[in-house]
Amino acid sequence: MTKITPKADSLNLMQNKLLKYDSRGVQTLFRTISKNHYNLLKMVDNKARIVLTVNSIITTLIFGIQFINTETRALNITLGTKMLVISSMLSMVFALFSMLPHYYWGKAYLKSGYKGTLYAASFSKLTLQEFKSEFERIMKNGHNVYDELICDVYFLGKIITHKQKLLFYAVVVFLTGLISTILYTIL
Repeated sequence: MTKITPKADSLNLMQNKLLKYDSRGVQTLFRTISKNHYNLLKMVDNKARIVLTVNSIITTLIFGIQFINTETRALNITLGTKMLVISSMLSMVFALFSMLPHYYWGKAYLKSGYKGTLYAASFSKLTLQEFKSEFERIMKNGHNVYDELICDVYFLGKIITHKQKLLFYAVVVFLTGLISTILYTIL
């Protein structure tokens, strides 16, 4: 018969605790991920707003200067100015697309069969009774709740990635137009 010392017993207890499912840890994980997703969406929208503002100011100033010149009465736009205006407008289009309200879409979503019960655009299409029964299904056991949260986090991540790509394109188009205009002007 082996005698268990208090130190060994404490170590075994700690190891067992680490192997157990920690519901508070999982809840903290989902809370943190949700907060991070919200912050990322906010950052994308803020950056898109900045891109829109900068490009609209540039476009307005260029056209304003062209129309202020009343001596010629003709719209005389150089190639450099055209490049800058076109790139600014294309950049604004990409920035606007990145600001569009997000929704679940794409092949991964369609193939998954996920209904998006936790997403407002999805559950707003349901009647109150359908919504209640769907929520009862989710709450039936803890595993369903976590499955729904995992799917929700996954598809929100997909949406954030898509919005970030559009914002990246907006900035790249603007920078390309700006650099092209500077090079054209210098040369």
